[in-house]
Order: sequence, then C-alpha cells, then structure tokens
Amino acid sequence: MLKTDIPSSSVHPPVEEHEQMLAHFLKFEQRFHRDYFSLWLGTLIGPGILTLMVLATVYVVAGSSYWWKLAGAAAFSFAIGGRFTIITPFPGLSPEELFWMVTYQDVMVALFFAFHVGFMYRLPKIGPKIAELSSDSQFILEHQPWMKRLTFLGLLTFVAFPLAATGSVGGAIFGRLLGLSRWAIFWGSTIGAVIGNVAMLFLAELVQEYLPADSALVQYGGIPIIVLIILVLERRYSSMKKAYVVRKLTTERIAEFD
Repeated sequence: MLKTDIPSSSVHPPVEEHEQMLAHFLKFEQRFHRDYFSLWLGTLIGPGILTLMVLATVYVVAGSSYWWKLAGAAAFSFAIGGRFTIITPFPGLSPEELFWMVTYQDVMVALFFAFHVGFMYRLPKIGPKIAELSSDSQFILEHQPWMKRLTFLGLLTFVAFPLAATGSVGGAIFGRLLGLSRWAIFWGSTIGAVIGNVAMLFLAELVQEYLPADSALVQYGGIPIIVLIILVLERRYSSMKKAYVVRKLTTERIAEFD
C-alpha cells in the first residue's frame, strides 16, 4: 500500500545521481496528491490543527505560566535538543512531562513527513536541508548495511539513535530509501522515537537520583551541558561523514584512471 517507486539501484546513488533521486521523491508526492487527496490533505494540515488544539487545552487547563514553560521546552526540543530535552532540567517540568511532550512532537513530525517529505523538497531553504538529510541516510545505510536487510527494524534503530539526522524527518527519508510504505515509515518512526525517548527518560531518572534538582550544577549548568553534548556528538558524526565522502571520492577518481 502506497509503496515508493524508487528503484533499488538508487539506495546507494552516486553523487551525480542525487538530482535523479530527488526527482523520484517529487514524482511520488505528485502521484500521492492525485490518487489519495483526502489522506494527503489530512496528513498535511491534521498535525498542525491537532497541535493548536493541544496547546489551547494546556493553556486553559494548566494556565499561562505552565504553558510558557512547556512552549519554551518545546521550542528548545524542536530547534536544538531533540530527545535530549528529556534529560534537560527545565524548571517546573518533570522528565515525565518532557517525555510526553517530546514524544508528541515526534509522532506529529513522523505523521507529516512520512507522507509529505517529497513536498518539503520544493520549499526554499528547507529543501536543501532535507536533501542534506537524504545524504546522511545514504551514508548510514552504506556504513550499516544490516539496516537495509532488516528494513523495518533497521528503521526503528535508525530513528531511536539520538542524532539530528536520525529523527522522524531523517526516518521518513531513510524509510523511503528502504522501500517501505508510508504507513510503515510512520509506525517505524513512531515506535523508534518512543524507544529512544524511553531510554532518555530512564537516563533522566538516573541523573535525578544522583544529582538533586536544586544543585548548582543542574540549575546553572544543565542546559549548557546538554547543548555541549549535542554539539560534540554532531561534530563527531560530521567528521566521520566528511572522512567517508573524501574516501569515496578518492576511490571513484582512482577507478576512473584504472
């Protein structure tokens, strides 16, 4: 049901075929819009409408003070922290509350991007970022070929890992490269996100056990420490990817002379 039409040879596309791969994403998006318009529209506007309803309910039930705390944590999670937000000490919010907030974000993003990642390629500024994530997915697939063999379980593992490239957006691209249906991508991204978030919740409770919430380290150093951890992980990942690209280009050039 709603399978991708990306040929298997494009799972490992060379650099010069990157535009061809993007064309496949866009073509399938157009066919999805034409053949499943109700589902296309529902998954396009549904997450936004539902989120507005949730925000309004929280504001009415919990009050403006709590709403602003939650909104600040949500902005941090969406822009920087990801699931690391669960172990970030936000005053007035427990790790359990942060877990549910981050998980809700992951589900809504998974629902939107599993069905509309092709559409996002068209948008200025956002499109190049999505294309960059497709390169990340190819890089991880070539480094971890077992993920391709296990398909759905490979997607779960991919999404559960705490890197910027491996969230629900990256999961949508990764699942498409694996040839999974849109619903399989949605459920794989959702389950993978829950697994990763549960691991972070367990870590948050472990940290709370040894570091009291009122300690100076937690109060003043908690968020900077989390940001530093994220930067170190992303820097390490970027250096690995850069080294891989250099080796690949070198190998291709040597092959051209043989």
